[in-house]
Parts: sequence; C-alpha cells; structure tokens
Amino acid sequence: MLQINQWISSKFCFLVVGSMILGLLFPGFFVRLRSGVNTLLAVTMFTMALSCRFADFSQVARLWKRLALILAISYGIIPLFALSLGKIILPSEPSLAAGLVLISLLPVAVTSAFWTETNGGSLPVTLSIISTTTLLSGLIIPVLMHLYVGAIVEFDSTALVIGLVKNVLIPVIIGIGVNQCFPDSTKAAKPYLDVGVKICLFLVIAINAAVIVPYLEQMGRVLLGVILAIIIHILACYIVGYCASRLIFPHRPDIQVSILYTSAMRNNSAGIAIALAYFSPFVAVPVILSILFQQPMAALVTTVLNRMTRESRLADVTTTN
Repeated sequence: MLQINQWISSKFCFLVVGSMILGLLFPGFFVRLRSGVNTLLAVTMFTMALSCRFADFSQVARLWKRLALILAISYGIIPLFALSLGKIILPSEPSLAAGLVLISLLPVAVTSAFWTETNGGSLPVTLSIISTTTLLSGLIIPVLMHLYVGAIVEFDSTALVIGLVKNVLIPVIIGIGVNQCFPDSTKAAKPYLDVGVKICLFLVIAINAAVIVPYLEQMGRVLLGVILAIIIHILACYIVGYCASRLIFPHRPDIQVSILYTSAMRNNSAGIAIALAYFSPFVAVPVILSILFQQPMAALVTTVLNRMTRESRLADVTTTN
C-alpha cells in the first residue's frame, strides 16, 4: 500500500488533470455524485487529523503569542490581498476572487511538514500549526468568508457554519482522539487511509469539473487570469511568511523555515470539497488549479532557500578568512 501511495504522489499532478478530464467527459455520471461531497470532506478531514496528536499543541502553548501573531498576519493580510488581487485580475468574476480568499483561509497542508523537515525547519512547530489551523478551520472559514466575501458572493453562512462543524471540526477532533488513544493501530492503517483520501480528492475534482461544464465557455476567457492570480497569490504567501518569520523569530532559523512553508501551503483537498458543497462551482476552480502549482512552487522556494544558505555560509567563511 505504501508503494501505491508513493506512486500516486509521484504522478499527482497528472492524476489531478486526469480527474478533471474525466469529469468533463462524463458530466452526467459525476454530477449525480455531488450529494456525497460532504461525506468525502468528513473522511478527508478525519484522515488528515490522524497525523496530529494533542501533544503537538504544546509548541503553540509555549510560543502562543508570537505564533498567534503569525496566524493573524496569515489569516488577515493574505485573504485581503487575495480579494484585492481577484478584483484586479478578475473584476467580472467575484466567485473566482472568492475562491482565492478561500485558499487563504484553508488549514495548513500536511505536506508542509515534509518541506519543513527537508529544509531543516522545526517539525514540532509545523505540526503545531497544522493541528491548530485544522482544528480551528471549522470556525475560521465561515466567519472570515462571510467577513471578506459575504458582500460579493451569495452563500448560506449559517449552513456553512453548521456544515463545517459537522464535517470538519468534529471529524478532526475524533481523528486526533483516535491517534492519541490508538497510535499503533493508526500508524498501521494510515497508509491505506491516505490512499483513500487521495481517491476522494480525485473524485471531488471530477465532480467539480462535471458541475462547471455548462460554464466552460465563460471559464475559458478567464482561465489565464486565474492561473496568473494563483501564482502571484502563492508567491505573496511565501514573501509574507518569510518577512513575518524573520521579524518575529529573528534568532530562530528553524522556526523561520516552518513559518515559510506553513504560510503558503494549504489543504486544497478540503478546500475543493468545501467550495463544492457550500458555494457556486466557480469558487472551487482556483482551489483545484492551485493544486497543480503548490508543490512545484514549494520545490522552487526550496531551491532558492538552499542557494541563500550556501551564499550565507560562503560569506561567513570569507569574513572569517
């Protein structure tokens, strides 16, 4: 099962595109599955939470003031930037702008832990931020979506709150509790569940592609604008995370790396399901497309980070000599 999971991860972008094509080719079949999106969301969030334990929150407790400031910047400045960016690049498509805002409000992606560890960051801090944002997402998303885009996009905020409590908050608490009480069983089952979550993601992408089929002609005219907005948005997240981390944790390069990746990497699989369940299909389009760019951008940032580290070490050696 681990090999299957690794194969899916290695072909992830191709499988995402393939899922979109299937949805576009067979819309009648996949549209009928839309009613199951909430269940897929609950399964996804439960499985994501199995990577977290209550002990992960200890880092937040010790550094809570500074980490709270980082989260306030991430969930305050970045969504406002996303909204402004959407209005500038996509002025006639408020739903697409709302999709950019939704990306900003999603919990941090579990894959940020991989990039943190690869680049010498603080894994406990990253896991703490993942756990905290995952746990709070059921409340943060409906409140801030109503605040930021409630005036430009119609959606039932009450249904969103109730739905996210049922399909995000409760499954997350249960998932963390299961991992806490049965760590060995969870570790054994996790590879199978991870494959299941990826299949759920591909299914949700196909459903969303099927739902937007009637809007494809209109979508084609703005697709390049959406892609441009997503790339600028991801870069802005990294820049804000980098600057904020150096300002707030000037003497902790390990925490700086953690904040760099957790500021930009989002749980898009949950975002797609949320967008499809509670918003118009257009809101999910930026979330889907961002999947194609999130990991390559993380790899690019890693390359830049490694180059900066080498240059810094070379400068130190030159100064010493």
